[in-house]
Amino acid sequence: MMKKKVLIGLAGVLLLLGLGVWLEPTGVVLGYLQGDAFYRNRPARYWGNALSDTDPKMQVAAHQELKEGGRAAVPVLTQLLHSDNVEVRWRAADLLGQMKEGARDATPALVQTLRDSDSHVRAVAAAALAAIGDAGPDAMPLLQDMLRGEERLPALRALAHSGVDAVPAVPRVIELLRDDDSEVRWNAAWTLGKIGPAAREAVSALVAAMKDPEPLVREHAAEALGDIGSAAKDAVPALAAVLKDPDPRVRRDAVRSLGQIGAEAKSAVPDIRPLLEDKDANVRKAAQTTLKQIVNRSNERD
Repeated sequence: MMKKKVLIGLAGVLLLLGLGVWLEPTGVVLGYLQGDAFYRNRPARYWGNALSDTDPKMQVAAHQELKEGGRAAVPVLTQLLHSDNVEVRWRAADLLGQMKEGARDATPALVQTLRDSDSHVRAVAAAALAAIGDAGPDAMPLLQDMLRGEERLPALRALAHSGVDAVPAVPRVIELLRDDDSEVRWNAAWTLGKIGPAAREAVSALVAAMKDPEPLVREHAAEALGDIGSAAKDAVPALAAVLKDPDPRVRRDAVRSLGQIGAEAKSAVPDIRPLLEDKDANVRKAAQTTLKQIVNRSNERD
């Protein structure tokens, strides 16, 4: 009888200990037992609970602490990308993006998060990859798929930081130069420019985009042609025509691009010279630089 009472007592103690471990607010013991990542002596589960706490002050405090942690907080945030809580997942992705290059170790996990079931989480993960830098080749098929949906804007920005890895996405990015949303259109142009000479197939579409009703689209289309460089030589007549655009930023970027194209833009020199008297100082300065570039590169060829 005594032995039975002892066993029952031990069982009760173990049950209480188990409940204590499970209910312990910091989750430290359970975190160690289940292999959580730790930051400031607190496991990932603690930080996940704090980021989704109903008390806004707790959320803000947790967000600030994790942000201040930099690289030290990355393992915890990477683990939180797999949380069952949607809010925790997107907040973790957002924090990683705010850390920029400091969160580079989280890139593979963020790429996997592009498959998340929640569209907002996918969008925030793409934005984080853009902030961190090169998303890597594994992200390209996923980002291309995102170009067809609501997440196309953050996907474009992530592709813009991926260089030649983003070349397979060029045809779809070209299509987005005609998107209904002007912000998407100018980001598409900007992305093509960031891909550089490897996006040469976009030249004719970028020429057409320089007639867009939105100045920001025209500006970035003109800029992109310069980033593509000499491979955009067929755009020289169109760039020369845009030098009369009413928006000074468009004129500035068009004349800069002619300089980047170099000797192949020599035929545009008569159209560039009037810009030396342009009312906008930035346009005048860009025209001066471009004329020198064209002359110097023409002399190099001769």
